[in-house]
Amino acid sequence: MDVTRLLPRGQTLLVALAVALAVCCIFDAALAAAPSDAVTPLLGTPYRDDGVDDPAGRHTLFADQSRTFPDRGLNCSGFVVTASRGILGRPLPLDAMRRDRKSDSGPGAAAGEDWDFGYDLILNVTDGLPRRLLVPGPGLPPAPEAVDAARFRGFPLHDAAAWAAVLPKLAPGEVAYAALSKEIKGRLYYYHVGVLYRDAAGKVRFAHATPGRGSHELMLSEPAGMAAFRKAFAEKTFGEKWILLVAAPLPK
Repeated sequence: MDVTRLLPRGQTLLVALAVALAVCCIFDAALAAAPSDAVTPLLGTPYRDDGVDDPAGRHTLFADQSRTFPDRGLNCSGFVVTASRGILGRPLPLDAMRRDRKSDSGPGAAAGEDWDFGYDLILNVTDGLPRRLLVPGPGLPPAPEAVDAARFRGFPLHDAAAWAAVLPKLAPGEVAYAALSKEIKGRLYYYHVGVLYRDAAGKVRFAHATPGRGSHELMLSEPAGMAAFRKAFAEKTFGEKWILLVAAPLPK
């Protein structure tokens, strides 16, 4: 699976301190860039399993931060974290990004280790921001952090009507984070993450990293881009894939 290991439970206290000091309280608009300016330099980056940049720009791994590589390589979670430093103007230290928010997906967890990693990651990236769920249909959705990710997974990834309702809800002053989920042999996994944003022309782009293509983006507001997106995640051996979208404001 295209995921990064969560931080072990024994380091919960250290992570809580990192989150409080380095994530929630820092939001520097002066360090932020337009989403396209933060994403474009990363496009074409080769895929590296567990690959990510740390806050200093060092090319390393989530699970083994003692490793340093001469060239950048990113997996899906590494792409989201690395791009989000530029988008949000936040340092996003790696241990804080790996936090198991509900202590329910570590080794020996009943639902399986790392089952909700993608959900945890997008909440860790946006921690402390006035975020909201993007869902089809009327009414006010619950706060993203209040969702039971085992029961509420967003909407079916291949539901054209849902996409037609959701994409207009992404405001120009927002960025959205996607966590894709699927069931494998009766177990649910949030296995992939990406970034949605509006470009200068108002088109919605989905940027992510995959083993086959590395870091790249698709134009979801164009029929060809949406078709390519659906094809990329078309395999349904284990059932329908779902996508959970969490929107957060861009720095002003």
